[in-house]
Amino acid sequence: MTRPARLRGLPAAVLAVPLLALAACSSAAPSHPASSSPATSATSATSASSAPSVSATPTASGAAATDWTTYGRTADRSGVSVSSPAPTSLHKAWTASVDGAVYAQPLIVGSTVIIATENDTVYALNEATGAVRWSRHLASPVPSGLPCGNVDPSGITGTPVADPASGRLWLVTFTAQPDYHHTLWALSLATGATESQRAIDLAGSDPKAQQERGALTLLGDRVYVPFGGLYGDCSDYKGRVVGAPVSGSGPLASFTTDNQLQAGIWAPAGESVRDNSLYVATGNGMPYDQVDDSDSVLRLSPTLAVQSLFTPSNYESLSANDQDLGSTAPALLPGGQVFQVGKEGVGYVLDGTRLGGTGGELTSANVCEGGFGGDAVDGRTVVFSCYRSLRAVQVTGGRKPQIKTDWSVTGGNPGPPIIAGGVVWDIDRNGTLTGYRLADGHQVDTAKDNAPTTSFPSLAASGSRLVVPAGTQVVSYTGI
Repeated sequence: MTRPARLRGLPAAVLAVPLLALAACSSAAPSHPASSSPATSATSATSASSAPSVSATPTASGAAATDWTTYGRTADRSGVSVSSPAPTSLHKAWTASVDGAVYAQPLIVGSTVIIATENDTVYALNEATGAVRWSRHLASPVPSGLPCGNVDPSGITGTPVADPASGRLWLVTFTAQPDYHHTLWALSLATGATESQRAIDLAGSDPKAQQERGALTLLGDRVYVPFGGLYGDCSDYKGRVVGAPVSGSGPLASFTTDNQLQAGIWAPAGESVRDNSLYVATGNGMPYDQVDDSDSVLRLSPTLAVQSLFTPSNYESLSANDQDLGSTAPALLPGGQVFQVGKEGVGYVLDGTRLGGTGGELTSANVCEGGFGGDAVDGRTVVFSCYRSLRAVQVTGGRKPQIKTDWSVTGGNPGPPIIAGGVVWDIDRNGTLTGYRLADGHQVDTAKDNAPTTSFPSLAASGSRLVVPAGTQVVSYTGI
């Protein structure tokens, strides 16, 4: 794979700084403890009203405005439902039990809710009632034998992606039979039948050390799959992205980070897509005193060649102290700009065309105690979850942008937020669902009776409905 010169575009002041060798234990996987145990498959539901349909530009091939076909609804991971009206009164419509913990964000295609579990099972639920339309148990998940990690069992962790036009759903399972491996599946959205399946681990990688946590995405004729490491940063993983033809056969495109070890691409949102490019963010890498691709934002072509890269000037400290820049995925702003916040809590605004090399951000500011999980973007407003707070910032445009805090809500363990009907919706690790007015952060509604969730829980919206993952349950609310 052709790579740009590693020092191209670096400021002269940075090139003159001597590099210091540092060493420390790090973790490019989620720091929150993970997971409830899977439950016996069963479904109970009460009736609910159908969501209204609002006309808007399709977000995926053949998708309607009410569809939520990928993480964040659109490939740029905006996390905004354009079909949701102003909220009325939150009402729990139905609860469905599934056979494993739900780490993946729910998808909504037409009148069907798609749920993937850590038991390597996919469910298609009736959006109005929660009844099971079809389910597929695809493989046996990995219950033990990994060098580290905190997802047990480990099955489908990354959010699938759907294409209504072709009627297909893509997802990745993890299994230990007959050996440890990840499999990319294409299923029929209508029936769950297998349309294709293929191994997706790259030659030379160790599947036991790689975790497929980030969401899948579609771009052109490929589906893209990101890989990071397990909680604890053990073994010989590296950050990787694999692009597989949607046809189900043919050569794979691939990107592997240049560092010797680590630099995982593990944020739940995975890759953010704009203008035929994929933007990814990486975690800490080894060796700590080299830039390589660790703690960086990269712009990749559809063939996964590196087009541009940004690394903070304090990359040595970030890598040595487990301050992953890639604890969230890149948030794409108007005017081609990119906002990135990592575990250090510094928000960076970047030129998305030329990301800036080392220390080449347009601006930066301390925005919270540490970004973790994911963002939602409405115009130039970015809402994001941190260790113990939910924040909204406004990023001004131009060559000298500014980052201004709109509001913050502290306390709890918030998950990645979404925006629907002018309200920021978030569910925390305790299962509390809360809505905050986007304009000022004022709380408009809450529901506290959900089961505890997994790490980085994130919901989906369609019309007046929210679909919320809660451990081994899925809860639907109306009235948003």
